[in-house]
Amino acid sequence: MATLNEIAYNIKELLSGGDENIESSISTRQIKHWIHYHRVKIIEDKITNNYPIDRRYIQPLCSKKLIYGGEDDILGNTSGYSNSIKHSESFGWSNNDYNGTDYHQGTEFNIFSVTVTLPHTLNIGLNDGLTDIRLRKRVRNIDTTSVGRWMGWNKLPLKSKDNASFDWANKFTKTNKPYAIAYNNMKTIGDVTSGNEEMALEICGLRYQCIENNEIPSGTATRYYDYWIDVWGILTNPTKAQKAVDQDTAGNTVYEAFDDSISHYPITEEDLPLLISRVAEVEMTLLLKTPIDLVEDNVDTTKIRLGQQQQQ
Repeated sequence: MATLNEIAYNIKELLSGGDENIESSISTRQIKHWIHYHRVKIIEDKITNNYPIDRRYIQPLCSKKLIYGGEDDILGNTSGYSNSIKHSESFGWSNNDYNGTDYHQGTEFNIFSVTVTLPHTLNIGLNDGLTDIRLRKRVRNIDTTSVGRWMGWNKLPLKSKDNASFDWANKFTKTNKPYAIAYNNMKTIGDVTSGNEEMALEICGLRYQCIENNEIPSGTATRYYDYWIDVWGILTNPTKAQKAVDQDTAGNTVYEAFDDSISHYPITEEDLPLLISRVAEVEMTLLLKTPIDLVEDNVDTTKIRLGQQQQQ
């Protein structure tokens, strides 16, 4: 597979015909932008025509531990911060335990949601370009001095805000399992840490305590859940992919940035010639057809042939 730089330089060489003067006048940055755009259009065409999603289009978007901030994050909890604007940010929480018979039997103070920010994905189909949202959990004590092993991955369903709001009324489907909702990130720039986050993914229906409203019996400790989220999808700008490679001492994920000169560009080998031809033929048509004024004298000399008379 080719890198982004290899594709861009290939297109520059193709357009310039080996002429260094022409090649230097073509912006590599602009070519890379065109490459991203036409890659998206090619993938959109294939998905629209019911082609299967090729694994080579998919990149890692996020892999991190979901942090429970405190009791004020428990949905329905009452505290001195209950009027905070923070509690109006949830788009997805609904009456998750209601299936036509019961309504929150003591679980209203044990459910919380966490919002993670992601690079922008391809907005087509039912899943908004998100191909895999996985969640795993483990059990711990309150100060994490004792933790269990991570359990296996569970695939999270992606719901619309409307579905999440009204699923409680469906008496045929139990809706008390975690799920995800994607929406545009409308937060302030101060909430964006790395500059890559352009959309938000809300993970809803997470349980805090293993046993709801558990009181500590004599000689035992209350158990809590830790969660880890892993998200993959098709990006509009592949250079914003975030590959998890390690964890720091605080437990935060360490990501490896996309490298234009090393990382494989997420396009299939059979689509690569089409991508190059689209950029060359569609975007660079004017450059190919427009002659170059060889003399910088404020006179249009594009019709002059060197060593001959001016052509009318």
